[in-house]
This record gives sequence, C-alpha cells and structure tokens, in this order.
Amino acid sequence: MKKKSSLFFLLFLCAVLSVHAQSLVVGTVQDAFLKTPLPRAKVSLLLAADSTVVTDSIPLRVNKREDGTIRSAEFWLQMEKKTCRYLLRASLEGYEDAWMPLSIDAGNDGAWMMDEPLQLRKMREQTMKEVVVTATRVKMYHKGDTLVYDATAFKLPDGSMLDDLIRQMPGVTMNDDGEIFVNGRKVDELLLGARSFMRGNKKVLLENLPYFTVKNIKVYDKQSDISEALGFDVGERRYVMDVNLKQEYRVGCIANIEGAGGTQQRWLGRGFLLGFTNRWRYSVMANANNVNETRHISGDGHWSPASMPQSLLTTRSVATNLNYQRPDRKLKNDFTADFTSTDTESEMRQRYEQFLDGREPVSTTNNIGHTDNWRVKCSNGFTLLKPLFLVSNTDFDYEKRSGWGQTRFRQWDDSLTASRYTDALSEGCGWRVNEHVQGAYGKENKYYTNFSLHLWHRESQSRQSERYNTWQTSEQNSDIRHNANDISGKHTGFSLNNLWRFSKLVGKADLTIRENLNYYNDREHDYLYHPDTLVLASQLDLLTAITDPANSYDMNLTRWQNTLSLYFMQWASSGAISYEKWSAGLELPVYHNSMDYQRDAIDTLMNDTKTYLLPFAKYRYVAPKNRHDFSVKVQYQSAPVWLPQQVPFRDDSRPLVVKEGNPNLKGTARTSAEADYTLRFGKRSGQLHAGATFNYNHRDVAQSVTYAPETGVYTYMPMNISGAYNLTIKLDLSSPIDEKQRWSWQMNADGSYNHLLDHTMLAGETESHVSTVNTLILHDRAYVQYHKDAFNIRATGDISWRHSEGRMRDFAILNAFDYRYGLSARYTIPRIKTTLSADGNMYSRRGYGSRELNTDDFVLNASISQPFLKGRLVAHVEAFDLLHQVSSTQYVVTAQGRTETWHRSLPHYIMGHLVFHFNKNPKKK
Repeated sequence: MKKKSSLFFLLFLCAVLSVHAQSLVVGTVQDAFLKTPLPRAKVSLLLAADSTVVTDSIPLRVNKREDGTIRSAEFWLQMEKKTCRYLLRASLEGYEDAWMPLSIDAGNDGAWMMDEPLQLRKMREQTMKEVVVTATRVKMYHKGDTLVYDATAFKLPDGSMLDDLIRQMPGVTMNDDGEIFVNGRKVDELLLGARSFMRGNKKVLLENLPYFTVKNIKVYDKQSDISEALGFDVGERRYVMDVNLKQEYRVGCIANIEGAGGTQQRWLGRGFLLGFTNRWRYSVMANANNVNETRHISGDGHWSPASMPQSLLTTRSVATNLNYQRPDRKLKNDFTADFTSTDTESEMRQRYEQFLDGREPVSTTNNIGHTDNWRVKCSNGFTLLKPLFLVSNTDFDYEKRSGWGQTRFRQWDDSLTASRYTDALSEGCGWRVNEHVQGAYGKENKYYTNFSLHLWHRESQSRQSERYNTWQTSEQNSDIRHNANDISGKHTGFSLNNLWRFSKLVGKADLTIRENLNYYNDREHDYLYHPDTLVLASQLDLLTAITDPANSYDMNLTRWQNTLSLYFMQWASSGAISYEKWSAGLELPVYHNSMDYQRDAIDTLMNDTKTYLLPFAKYRYVAPKNRHDFSVKVQYQSAPVWLPQQVPFRDDSRPLVVKEGNPNLKGTARTSAEADYTLRFGKRSGQLHAGATFNYNHRDVAQSVTYAPETGVYTYMPMNISGAYNLTIKLDLSSPIDEKQRWSWQMNADGSYNHLLDHTMLAGETESHVSTVNTLILHDRAYVQYHKDAFNIRATGDISWRHSEGRMRDFAILNAFDYRYGLSARYTIPRIKTTLSADGNMYSRRGYGSRELNTDDFVLNASISQPFLKGRLVAHVEAFDLLHQVSSTQYVVTAQGRTETWHRSLPHYIMGHLVFHFNKNPKKK
C-alpha cells in the first residue's frame, strides 16, 4: 500500500513539474449520502461570469484499494496561470447536479487538492401503487449572478415558440417590438448557446424557435470577447438572455413553415431553417405578410387603442446567417445577409388647439400617404482570441425609398378661416459602411486598442405642390395662393474612432484615452415657385413660373467634431462577477462648423468653433453573493447650436406660417444623474429593482410663437430657454408566491414629473413669454398569474394618472386617468391536445377635455389550435377584436397646446394558420 502511495505521489509530482506556467487542481466526486465514489459522473468547468463551458467533460481517474474496491474518483485540471473565477459542475443520471466555485489566482504556482469533494444527491423518487412521485422542477433560481429559467418546467401547447415561453417566465415582460425586460431591466441581446444570432435580430429567434427544443434560459451580464481574452473587464458588460438548447437538438436541423389567411384580406407566409454541426450553425428565414401585428392572444394585454399600429404595412424579407465557432471558442466568425421590402399605407387625422390668452385657435389636419422601401444588409464578424486578440466587424447596407402623400389642413377662429391642400412626391437612397477593429498587445495583453471607421451617404429629393385659401371674416376678403417646391439634399460623412487602454497604470486604476473624429457634409437645395394654378408634384419640371428668391435657398454645411476623452477606472469583484467599481474623467470636444448659405439678398459664409469641458463620474457597489447591486452616474453635456438656425432669414412661403432665424441663438447644455439598485431576496424568490433619472436643462432650444389674430399668421423663431427639468422613478418587483412556483406576481411602477418650458408671444407684445406646464404622471402595472401544467390564467391591472397644470391664465387643469383591467387564460385539453386561449381587457379613459376621448373599450380576442402528426402540424384560428372596439387615438398636452391624433390601424379580423414543424437529429449511438 505504501508503494502505491509513493507511486501516486511521484506521478503527481511529475504532473506538477510538467505544467510550468499552469496550476494543477485535483478534486474528487462522491455520493452525498453514502460518501462513495462516483466514477461515472461527468465533471465540467464553466466560467463563473456567464456560465460559458470551458471544458465540457473532464476524465475521471479511479484509484483502487488492494482488494479491488474503488477508493476515489478523481479529476485533474490544468489551469492557465491567470486570475479568474470558475464553476465546477458534476452531473450523473439519477442525481441532481452539484456545483462548486473555483477561484484561480495568477500568483499561485504548483498544485493543490480541493478541500471538499463534489457531492451529488440522488433525485427524490417514491413509488406507491404504480404512482410515481418525483421532485417538482423549479421554474427559476439564481446561480451566482445568473438568473436561470428551467424551460422544461413550463408546459405549453404544441406549436408554441420561444416568445410564448418567455412570456410565461416570472418577472419577464416583452413589448410589441420584441424588446425583453427582466424585472424592469432591458435585455441588450438575445443569444443562442452563448453565441450571437442574426446580428441581434431578436424577432427571428423569438417567432421561429420551437419551445420544446429549449433546455434553459439564462440571464446575466456578459463579458465582451476582449474582456474574456484579456482576463479583465473592458467597458460595461451587456445584459443578455442566453437560450440553451437540449443536448439532442445541438446537432441537426429545425425547420418551420407557416401559411395563413383571413378576413379583411389579411395573409401571411413564412419559413425558417436552423441547422447545427459541432462547429457550424446556419439559418435561413423568409417572411411575407400584410399583418403589421406582433401581439399574441393570451399575452400581456398590449391591446389598448392608443398602442395600435399607426399604418397598414406589407413586409417581404429574406435573411441568412452562417456562424462558425471552434470548440475551444478561440476562433469565431459570423456572417449575415438580409433583404427587406416594405409597403406602407397611412392615414391620419389630427385636431390641435393652441393655448393663447383670450383666444383658442383650432386647426385640423387630414393626411394620407404611401411609401415603398427596400434595404439590403450584409455584415461579418471575425474574432480571434488566441494566440493574439483580434476582432473585426464589417457592415454594409444600401436602401432605397419612394413615396407620395396628400394633406388637407384647415384652421379657424372668430375672424379667420384658412385651408391648405398639399400633393407631394419623394424619393431617396443611401448607403453605409462600417469597419470596427479591436486588438490587444503587450505582456499578458496588458494594453489594447480599439479602432473603427464609419462611412455613409444619403441623398433625397422631393417635390411638393400646395394651394392656400384664406378668408378674412371682418373684411370679407379671400386670398388664393399656389406654391410649388423643389427640394433635394445630399448628406455625406465619416467617423474615425481610436481607443487606448493601459491596465493598472496608477495603482489598481486603468487609464483610457479615446479620440473620436467626425465629419459631416450637408448640401441642401430648396426652391419655391409660384404657378398660377395648382399643379401636380409630378409636373414640377413643366413649371415656367418665376422663382421666389426670398423663399429659395442653397446651403453647403460642413461640420467637424474631434473629441478627446481621458478617464480613470478601477475594477472590483464580488462572488462570480467582476465589475467597474468607479470611473471618472473628462471629455474635451472641439466643434468647427462652416457654412455657405445663399438666399435672396443673403449670401454669407459663416464659421463657428466651440470647445467644451464635459466631466462625468460613475460608481457601483456589488455586495457579497450579489444580494445588493447599487450604481450611480452623473454627467454634464453640451453641444453647439445648429448653424442654419442663426441665419437671419424670413420664410413666408406659407401664408399662415412664417419662420425666422435667430442670430443670437446659443447651443444646449444639460446635467443628468442616474441611480440604480437591485435587491435579490434569495436563490428562488425573485428580486426588487429600483431606479431614478434626473435631467436638468441649463439651456435648451424652443420655438417661440407669435399669433396675429387679425391675419391668422403664426410666426416661429427658435429661442433659448433655461430651467426645464424632469424626474423619473421606477420600481419593479417580482416573486413567486408559493413553494412550487405555480403562483407568481409582478409589479412595475413608475412616476415622472416634467417641468416643461416653452415660448409664447402674443401680437402687439415686444418680447415672448416663457410659459410653463407641469405634468405629474403616476403609473402602476401589475399581474397575478397561476400556471400549472397546461393551464395558465393571468389577471392584469394597469392605471396611469396624469395631472397637468399650466401658469397661463386660461389653462384648464387636467386630471386624466387611463386604466385597464382584464383576464387572459389558456388551457390545453388532455388527450386531444386542443388548446383554447382568450383575453379580455377593459380600457377606460377619464378626465380628458374632449368627450370623444373619455371612452370605455372592451377588447376581446380568442384562438383555438389543434396539433396533428404528433405535434408536427398545428392548425389554429385567431380572432382579434371580436367586439370591434379597437382604434388608434393619442392625446398630447404641451406648453403650447393640446393635440388629439387618430391613425388608421388594422381593423378587427379572423385569421387561420397552418404551421408545420420539422427537426432532424443524429441517431443516438
């Protein structure tokens, strides 16, 4: 026995001597109750920061006694000599996974034995009269700084996609644009297996990945590639949601084909293919539809009239993605190409009432339009982590657009009635090229650089024809005028960015130096003609009328901006994460603007150079075990004035609207402060998130307005104002209610106070008056949900109170309420697997000045789905707005007036879908 012990020691010593610049860690695996070795267990090494697998399967070495019995099951790990935090995971069929943190210090040499073994506990299982009771799966839990959702704990109907799964996860909300929020915090990127997908296009993955392929979903702050390569954080981590597939779906392919048709001439067709090998991932997506609707029945109640789409949209798109990653993750490449074409029909009606002392001018606007756009995008990202660090991201896109529109405008008060009819055509195109390169050098990559180049060009042309008719009541006088405009513009620019960082230059603080050079060139041509009658915009080439020199101009504006940033920062660690503890520095931007401007008698060259000193500071604290996370940020921002606003021009091309420049106008300045706090209650019980933002405008730009009652003319001039501010506070709280996490609840509350300032001038006065509107908005949104197997029900409530109070003598105080309450439910009938879904919500408005806006709208939606062919084929029918209550109306109050806006939106309809799912995976050996 002593000989075998000596032999083991010699082997151990040889291994230590062979690793040189590496550290050797030796550990054991055993049964937690019996304390017996488990030689068949699988041990994996993961990064603690984001749970990325470093080594998927570490071989176990069996040590036997003289009688042949197993003494221990050991694993040997050769670790790189760098400071890093890891997680060890042991797994074995019939056992719960065992976890243990592992910290490696770059200053430690040699080898050591772990003090405690990895101990696995058997899954609880009891058989009673042919009834098997197993442990209930936990839907969510915290593992270090990572929030983990077990996808297998959620039972959804056949045919459900990833977005259906995410909507059921406690503490998670998703809006109509596919933006995901976890306990109120926005997710920056949706990953698939810790890898980017479709260059950040969330919707493709959300709407096409079957939920049954998902093993778990992790939410965490992810290191960038350069931070991983250097061994310390560089810049802020991104808040990501990482979708991890089950083992059997990590190699093979998944495909979906869907076709749909419905009433109101609605239709949809799309296809999706996602394939995997050990190194490659490829995907192809095609989509065509005229349903600009992404909300789901039995979703989260985003069916309010005010949130309806504001146009009718037809979309056609195709995209492909090819992703390569070496098993050791040291070499990666991601290529994406897509083409999208959109066809938009819009219709809008608006009523505007201006606040003036003693008068209430009212105007209405009706607008219809149609636009056609298409766009091609290509991008490629290349990453090399070893033997040197190099990242290259290249992007190119080209777009072309065209459209037409017609507008009818009417304005009246006691003494004037005016109208305007407009016909317009427009077209344009543009391209953009980006190249971004990162690299690291020096001993242990102590220094690194970041370089990026952006080039872009846009050009546009529009032609517009207008007819004005004004009627003076007192003088019984009518004036008819015809205008035609020829407008074109070309905009070209580039941006060159460089960054250098020196690690631990002063004590434990890093120094970062950044330089951003930006160039913009804007050429604009706007000529006004006066034909004798109204002509179509397409006939503008036939005009022989005389140009209006006072209202026609040519402009060539060149802007240079060079910003030098210097700041120090210090990093800290808590548990499994490393974070930026504090940073402080200065930005030194230098702006140089020059402009050649010609307009009637104005022929001027203007130059302006400005330099600013902009300080900022940040601080963050993370408590042990990540229970508390607090951060605060303060910064000062300033920018020069837009040079064309300083030209002393007078534009009276429209009879009732006059625009003037202001040579004394100055730029903007703002101070902002942010605070954020997160409290985690426990491993499985949810968390609280609170945040506050304050912005104070030392100097801003507003439009002063003069209204002449005798002529009905509005005169606008930009002027500076000071003292406007706003404060926003948010509170998000989510937690399961019961031990089995069947009941859960979530609350999202926020409040804002806006001190709005604007200029108002009355005819006959020599200077404008700063008018004030103070608006307090309090909002609370909450839901309670019960989820068990195939049954889900959710009760929701949402209330918002707006209090607006102005200092004008005739301003009517506004106390308006918007509130919603309702239920959504889904149930899958056993055996036949028919799924029924429905949601009903009452949307109410009270306290508005117009009766048309104090409404009650009950919106009811329902669907039924049935799977066939073992869930591969799913047929379902959706009925939206069964009671025909939905419209699109918005209401806005500012310091200058009250606006009510209606948009044409997709009406109620019924639609039938047929979806086919296919997946092919290698046969198990």
